[in-house]
Amino acid sequence: MKNNILLIGSGSREHAIAWKLLQSEHVDKVIVVPGNASNVLENRIINVACSSINVDTISEIANQYNVEFVFIGPEQPLVDGIVNGLKKKGISCFGPSLKASEIEGSKVFCKDFMIRHNIPTAKHQSFTDYNEACKYIESVNYNIVLKASGCAAGKGVLIPSDKKEALEGIKRIMVDKEFGSAGDQVVIEQFLNGQECSLMCFSDGYSISVCPPAQDHKRVFDNDQGPNTGGMGAYAPTPFVTQFGGVVNKGRHGFGHLIDRAVDTVLQPTIDGMRKDGRPFVGVLFAGLMIDETSGEINVLEFNCRMGDPETQVVLPLLETDLYEVVLACIEGRLDSIKLCWKDQYAVTVVAASKGYPDSYPKGLVISGLNNSSSSDEIIFQAGTKANGNEIVTNGGRVLSITSLNSNLQQAINQCYTRIATVNFDGMQYRKDIGKKALVFLASANTKHSVSYSESGVDIERGDAVVDNIASFAKNTVRSGCVSDLGGFGALFDTKAAGFKDPILVSGTDGVGTKLKIAQELGKHDSIGIDLVAMCVNDVVVQGAEPLFFLDYFATGKIHVDVATKVISGIAKGCKLSGCALIGGETAEMPGMYKEGEYDLAGFSVGAVERTDILPNKNIAPGNVLLALASSGIHSNGYSLVRYLIETKSGLKYTDKAPFDPTAASLGDALLTPTKLYVLSCLAAIKAGGVNGLAHITGGGITENLPRVLPKGMDAQVTLSSWTIPPIFQYLNQLGNMETLELLKTFNCGIGMILIVEKDRVESIKSVLESHNETVYQIGEIIANNDTNSKVVYN
Repeated sequence: MKNNILLIGSGSREHAIAWKLLQSEHVDKVIVVPGNASNVLENRIINVACSSINVDTISEIANQYNVEFVFIGPEQPLVDGIVNGLKKKGISCFGPSLKASEIEGSKVFCKDFMIRHNIPTAKHQSFTDYNEACKYIESVNYNIVLKASGCAAGKGVLIPSDKKEALEGIKRIMVDKEFGSAGDQVVIEQFLNGQECSLMCFSDGYSISVCPPAQDHKRVFDNDQGPNTGGMGAYAPTPFVTQFGGVVNKGRHGFGHLIDRAVDTVLQPTIDGMRKDGRPFVGVLFAGLMIDETSGEINVLEFNCRMGDPETQVVLPLLETDLYEVVLACIEGRLDSIKLCWKDQYAVTVVAASKGYPDSYPKGLVISGLNNSSSSDEIIFQAGTKANGNEIVTNGGRVLSITSLNSNLQQAINQCYTRIATVNFDGMQYRKDIGKKALVFLASANTKHSVSYSESGVDIERGDAVVDNIASFAKNTVRSGCVSDLGGFGALFDTKAAGFKDPILVSGTDGVGTKLKIAQELGKHDSIGIDLVAMCVNDVVVQGAEPLFFLDYFATGKIHVDVATKVISGIAKGCKLSGCALIGGETAEMPGMYKEGEYDLAGFSVGAVERTDILPNKNIAPGNVLLALASSGIHSNGYSLVRYLIETKSGLKYTDKAPFDPTAASLGDALLTPTKLYVLSCLAAIKAGGVNGLAHITGGGITENLPRVLPKGMDAQVTLSSWTIPPIFQYLNQLGNMETLELLKTFNCGIGMILIVEKDRVESIKSVLESHNETVYQIGEIIANNDTNSKVVYN
């Protein structure tokens, strides 16, 4: 059974949507309200005129034609809440709700949302008072952009060239009301340089499917001259994005690694943030991006709550998947069940506008040459048109769009201009340079040639893919003090912004040792990164320092993107659990240095402590109590011995059951239990007062690590019966037939961190530690000695 669809709108965008829907075997007719003259040339498009787009009118038309769903094209009905009203009447809709549409309906809301959810955007201020806005303009020392906060049909943005123009512009918006009530509130933001990119995605409120990146041409005249318009043309995909840096690689989403990064840092976080804020977004999310041509840094200029015009006219002709099925999957919350496929071609659209547009223009002028070409690679989408007897006449500023497709961008542009020359109406104007920037980029890229590094075994694209994959993980660890993103030559951190007044920096570096061999043998890579972070930050906190940031070094003979991504996601998780930021790192591919499947890790952590709070302090004295925190297992030291014992003495494989832990999935899984992170609990204990020193129990066990923090003339007396050595160590002891003292000098034996505490603070500090889910043992005390060297005395 075929279905009718109701489509709200009257532009080229809506004609393109109707055209695409009618290609579906599931669609009979598209009812367009109010529509344009496209129904004259396509009898399956039915126009229904109405004086006002409102819930009652649309629901009446929807019921009259028994439509399956309503597709809302322009933003105003969405911002007015038409979806909420229609849903109350039991009518399915494709488009966001009233609350979700505010992402376009209020630029102030949009900016606040981006700041709240760490979505990259230019710095800004918003104003409702004209005089305050003028004062702000006078105060700034950089170029600015003026944006009417409300909906202004895509025209409420002014880009002044100097302060005089800026002051004139703010008067036009706020005093002269050039954009009506949309200008009651204004956003003034920093002007960003770079290439603009329009990126749309379908969403069901959870998943997204990204469309090819497009570039719009806003100014009315060639070379970006003249006033802003709703858009004079577009092309897709944009090669400066899909081939950024001269790298031709489709990435995870088919349009290059820059788009992968935009999905991870902009689109998906926006959909997730809207849902978390109680504004689930179902429809097409449009992100206007500014991309730095050198660094590839992405900033969001704006969000729209619907498809772009003219971007829709280049994106939908490239879509091979049934649009009806995509829309229905979004409405039903199952977008992840459909894979969107796209033609491997370029699409170019040129807008033909009335003379005088975007200011006043005549109407009722006869249009000739509208009959669509028989070629499926050339389409005319009507906009400001209407039927007048047997003729089609102009009825708007932007009258129509000509779209052409070709695997070669230059050919697509040529086809488009050849076709538009066959269309005519008095005063017709159009830009002659649509796609010119892309041609310049491609020409520049084609003149450059370099030997492929991949021939030597190093694949830069795989490394880039890892960076793109981990960008969102790293972003999730951002904390106060971070002032840079991944990808720069160096990472920046501001200790003042992190709250420090007179800090001493503390560094720690470590690896994971041969625990890696077990992870690689089992193919279990998601937790080893936690070990790496723990080995570094646990050392840093021993000095009383708060870990601030972390950098990793991942080296391998051949990068496997999925493996590297899992490892570094574990590093990011460890950072998040420690309150430090993953602000940089290095992924090194070195053919010949490592065997297939092998990799090595190193970590580097930097923390800070106020000068007066460094540990160990001078208050360590006989009578101080030793509080020990339980380990999670072997942690990350002694694995050369562990592997020797398991592989030569046990008769077991790593995939066999663990004889000491029936709950573990396998022996290997038990041995890979991540190193415990003690940062948050120990910092809380230090803050409570009475902690004089800490010792991280790593290689060398209690025997060799605890004396490292003791002053001369003092020993640590440890009562062995104060805790039970866990079964895993007892099992290793059984295999190796070691003496207890040897075991204590090799492994942590169930103790991962020891705090040296004032006697009268023991109970309160134990309470703090236990509130952080630590298992605490009181294992001994500090005693005086007559020796030069401090030691551990067991009893």
